[in-house]
Amino acid sequence: MSISDNYRLLFGSGVGGVQPTQPGAGKPGAPAKAPGTSDFHKLLEEKQTASAASQPLNFSQHAETRIKSRQIPWDSNLEARVRGGIDAAQAKGSREALILADNVALIANVKSRTIVTAMDRTQLKERIFTNIDSAVLV
Repeated sequence: MSISDNYRLLFGSGVGGVQPTQPGAGKPGAPAKAPGTSDFHKLLEEKQTASAASQPLNFSQHAETRIKSRQIPWDSNLEARVRGGIDAAQAKGSREALILADNVALIANVKSRTIVTAMDRTQLKERIFTNIDSAVLV
């Protein structure tokens, strides 16, 4: 038997009224999809979400200096919110994001999950942020 003969046996030839079918075919409004596709996508999404949540935040030397010198109150609550902001920016395809949380403004490289700089409301004199492609309010 050739490959094409095997194909015809498994899926039909389309001749004589035999047509290949998909699960859900023939049901109005039912999309045709391969078996297990939704399970795969669901599992992939769960793994990506778990992976992003477990990835630590990185801080540039500049950001560490700014957080300390400007006495920005960094705690687990703020960190969790910033992580969520980076996750949201990543989901939208952002590369460099301004993350605003209460009185704190952070610039983050989304791909590397690195906080590049940080400032509080008193340092926002010019109110201009450059080299960002998104802003996230957390």
